[in-house]
Amino acid sequence: MGPRQRRPTRLFNVFSRFPFWLYNAALTAGAPLWLSYYGARALRRRTSCRSLRERLACGLPCPPPPLIWLHCVSVGETLAGQPLAEALRERLPAARFAISTTTDAGQARAREQLAWMDARFHFPLDLPWVADRAVASLKPALVIILETEIWPNFLRACARRGVPVVLVNGRLSDRSFARYRRLGRGMGDLLRRFTLCLMQSAEDAERIRQLGAPAERVLMTGNLKYAPPNAAERARRDRIAADLQRQFGLGDGRPCIVAGSTVEGEEAILAEAFAWLRARPGLSRCRLLLAPRHPERFAAVARELQRRSRLVARRSQPGPDDERADVILLDTIGELVAAYRWADVAFIGGSLVPRGGHNILEPAAEGLPVVTGHHMENFRAILNRFRAADAIWQLAPGMPDELPAALATALETLLTDPARASGLGSRAKATWAAETGAVAATVAALESRILPSIPALGAIRGD
Repeated sequence: MGPRQRRPTRLFNVFSRFPFWLYNAALTAGAPLWLSYYGARALRRRTSCRSLRERLACGLPCPPPPLIWLHCVSVGETLAGQPLAEALRERLPAARFAISTTTDAGQARAREQLAWMDARFHFPLDLPWVADRAVASLKPALVIILETEIWPNFLRACARRGVPVVLVNGRLSDRSFARYRRLGRGMGDLLRRFTLCLMQSAEDAERIRQLGAPAERVLMTGNLKYAPPNAAERARRDRIAADLQRQFGLGDGRPCIVAGSTVEGEEAILAEAFAWLRARPGLSRCRLLLAPRHPERFAAVARELQRRSRLVARRSQPGPDDERADVILLDTIGELVAAYRWADVAFIGGSLVPRGGHNILEPAAEGLPVVTGHHMENFRAILNRFRAADAIWQLAPGMPDELPAALATALETLLTDPARASGLGSRAKATWAAETGAVAATVAALESRILPSIPALGAIRGD
């Protein structure tokens, strides 16, 4: 049984080494900018009016206690948090659950995938009075934050009310680690406001200790993104995959490359590599399905592809020539994982330019050969496991003008050498399957270290 939680003293809140006064002054100075941004969105889109109210902690839903509040940034974190939330619901059947997200895309996915939850809303802005109002309104018994979302005023609001906050699936990229280290002891003061830090890897655990998190509150429980999908999610993917097949004629023998989560600067490289591929013997019928990371870039990417390719089809705009398209633009949210079903090779975006890469686990779980660029710093622990198993093709560092040829060579090799592609895909799937125990490890840590110290939750455990 873990130590019983005690209400932090006000001295801790007043004399923190973290410069709250400076942080809040900067937020206040930037108020005209973020108010203009959210106000303009509210005028353009009806749903953004609700979003703005939620971000200001106005009219938040208030389920009866005891409430577990799960916070996820966007789509990826929401998907990672889903199996954890469902495991906790099974363990705590009388508890209430709420989920907040930072992005609209994450909120849309939460409303679709986690409709059973008692409340779904946008995460409040990290202004002192907003954070205080949010915590006071919802009165959570426990807050669970995914993937190192550190909001100082929100953490302080929870500490003032004695609400335990647990960091789950935590990770620290090279960039984040370097940035947080500049805060010195102030960062340690913030991290001590987490009751427990459950990190993805031993390296992440060591880094958060170096930043000042108490060593006894840090555990390594693995990566929740390795968790296999449940039956409902598998059925959803099946429906989307079938619809994609009907619209675009996928799976008809034409080689297909799925490029997922691409960012600015990568579509031009992919288009050049793709044009080179289609000129190679046996690959003239090759197709490219491309999914940009950010929805606000869909229109710009469509124009870029149409300028370079003979026939481009858009998922959001069905047309009579979709089955003939050379390039397919997946300009929708939440369908990429289903699209991997039709890939012969997967490419992971955010890795050809210095953006830190994106998640390789979804195509790996499908048994696909996966290609990435050199920039995978944000997923180093995962990448290292796959590289150790010879389960991924990562391009070597090179000059920007060398990238199209290097990418085309990797894709051509895997498209024309079935044995090599199959071996790489099989090893990728085996590596993914060997790491799927993170949900059980996370729940076990919460049960042993957190739940016994929260009377409202301990009393309703489904033992």
